[in-house]
Amino acid sequence: MQQLAVLNSAAAAQTFADYCLTQGWSVSVVVHSAVHAEIFCEAADEPQVAAELQQFLQQPGHDKYSAAAWQRSQPAENSGSSGLGALGQGFLQQTGPVVWLLTIPALLVFICLQIWPQQVFDSLRFFSADAPELLSYRWWSPMLLHFSAGHLMFNLLALWIYGGRLEVWLGSRQLLLLALVAGFVSNLSQFLLIGPNFGGLSGVVYAIFGFVWVYGWRFPQQPLQLSKPDLVLALAFLGLGFADLLWVNTANWAHLSGFVCGMALATLARSPVRQPG
Repeated sequence: MQQLAVLNSAAAAQTFADYCLTQGWSVSVVVHSAVHAEIFCEAADEPQVAAELQQFLQQPGHDKYSAAAWQRSQPAENSGSSGLGALGQGFLQQTGPVVWLLTIPALLVFICLQIWPQQVFDSLRFFSADAPELLSYRWWSPMLLHFSAGHLMFNLLALWIYGGRLEVWLGSRQLLLLALVAGFVSNLSQFLLIGPNFGGLSGVVYAIFGFVWVYGWRFPQQPLQLSKPDLVLALAFLGLGFADLLWVNTANWAHLSGFVCGMALATLARSPVRQPG
């Protein structure tokens, strides 16, 4: 997709995109704020969409636009689903199989930790002080260990929001590569600098933050971007962790190394070629 226009009204941009989608044109909107929204479209649809945009800017209140917006807001009549089901369906469309591959085991491991805490931890922890085995699942298994519900939900929420967007726009292979490399690097860094008693997807989540940030900086005309508030929050949490000012123990070196790893992989990534259908 390529950027077509920037509007000073997110509501107007969404209304226009709703109309385009009802016409079968591939259009998406990236909202930065209530007064800043970007419209993207496929190159094949650009002539029709650009012409329609000129008409929309002249008559934004035309009935056809409001009718399309209303139609797009009625998933229950169009799809047979309603309420939370319709909301969930839309949410699931924003992710892919790799996010599920990380989410389901993490949830199952968390449940098992509540029943057999020591056994599960011993089975999935990083290597002990002994020499690590070259071929072992323990290079990555600590990613599945979460020691509180808050820890788990924060990581999964970030994974679904930004990891899901990354997977939709760049493909499952890119997110899988990022998770494997960042999981290995962050776990090894935390082990070498602190020790084996750690766990969580935070290293991978920070790698996703780093990747999306740098990728968005390299290719500003595509929708995969890390918002400034989320970037500030992630860096602030990282800084507070190293300053030991947080209310919980954090795997700070896993966070930092994951973040740097994600940034490095983003510098090697190609320009966007796969767009959501």
